[in-house]
Amino acid sequence: MHLDQLWSRSVRHTRTIGTILVTRRIEKFLEALLGHRVHFQFPQLWQTKAETLRESVTECGQCGSWSATWSCWQQTRHVSVDGKKRQCGVCAACLLRRMSVHAAGLAEPKSAYVWENLSAASFETGAAPSFPTKKVTRALREYAIAGALHLDHLAGLRHSPANEGMLDLTSFQLSRSLCMPEGETRAKLDRLLLQHEIEWRSFISSLGPTSFLADWAVEGRP
Repeated sequence: MHLDQLWSRSVRHTRTIGTILVTRRIEKFLEALLGHRVHFQFPQLWQTKAETLRESVTECGQCGSWSATWSCWQQTRHVSVDGKKRQCGVCAACLLRRMSVHAAGLAEPKSAYVWENLSAASFETGAAPSFPTKKVTRALREYAIAGALHLDHLAGLRHSPANEGMLDLTSFQLSRSLCMPEGETRAKLDRLLLQHEIEWRSFISSLGPTSFLADWAVEGRP
């Protein structure tokens, strides 16, 4: 795993732990100030994005506004097609979105993304036909590779002896922050990682064996 990927994962992990710790301090502050106990809950902490999306659609119906949300990290000038803004479809945020929509049993029009066809045999041919070839840059390709590797490495995290220490530390920190037994915390964390692995494998499988994305996804292969 590359150093920048380890750093990115570490930053996200630290922010999650930090958010929980801050809310616990706010709880104590409000109790001291007002004389009433306030408790913050994190109901989606142990759910994948797909599980959260599926739950939202179940409660709010298909008419919910989820499809109008934006996930892409790219700037409009890099990912517009025929003068209209689209999500790139291949950065880490877009790939997580597309995997989650697939796992939730939902669908989006291919025109929502510049990279309309993730089943294409090559990265270049996956883009919308009218997307200028000169905009299919090395930088976009590297974004796509990094995005795929982020999700792929997460899918293999629980199988990696090298990451066992990091998982133990995460479980310990979460259990302290949530006032939850460490065994229960680790069980929930393992279930979350397993669910992501299932969703990632299913998503990659749905693209077919000749997909350019499947070439990068070691953990996503059958």
